[in-house]
Amino acid sequence: MAIPSYCHHSFNPLKSESTLMQWICSLCYSGPHWYIYECKYCKLKTCRPCTNKI
Repeated sequence: MAIPSYCHHSFNPLKSESTLMQWICSLCYSGPHWYIYECKYCKLKTCRPCTNKI
């Protein structure tokens, strides 16, 4: 998924409900993470350090 450059990001935390589902950061590709932050507008999923960089 392409990341739109015009989005005013607003991140909400997402947490895995089970040990089978883990997340990978869309910017730095770190992971797997038990929780991740998702923008409510463009659905970009990032780890906590990348959330602070944007």
